[in-house]
Amino acid sequence: MIHYTFESGLTIHEIKALYGSVGMTDYLKDPAGTAMGLANSTMITARDDDQQLVGLIRGLSDMHTIAMIQDLLVMPDYQHQGIGHELLKTFTDYFKQVSRIVIVCNRPELASLYEKAGFVPESDTALTTFVHPRRLLEPRY
Repeated sequence: MIHYTFESGLTIHEIKALYGSVGMTDYLKDPAGTAMGLANSTMITARDDDQQLVGLIRGLSDMHTIAMIQDLLVMPDYQHQGIGHELLKTFTDYFKQVSRIVIVCNRPELASLYEKAGFVPESDTALTTFVHPRRLLEPRY
């Protein structure tokens, strides 16, 4: 059985195992930074009966006008069992008062999941996504 829970953080080991299992290696270049980002996000996890992390969804929101889903991940051995769908449903239910939920996705294998959940591809909404890549400086604390 899979248990879905709001959590505020993950261990470095859990981050490496989950993000590495789905090939999202950019997050593993700075796992401590990823851990801080996760801690400052709304995150729902999926864990098995042994409390092993098998998936997560995380996003950011102003709680009124917009929410953005950043990550939806499920370990390969647990994919195609409805976990991603349940994570997405739980997230969108939590933000039911928000008028727009946006997903930026560069993983084509997730497109059908999002479309089945009622999301519309940006090409159908006449929107363009812009990204301002930044090179972050090391904090000097």
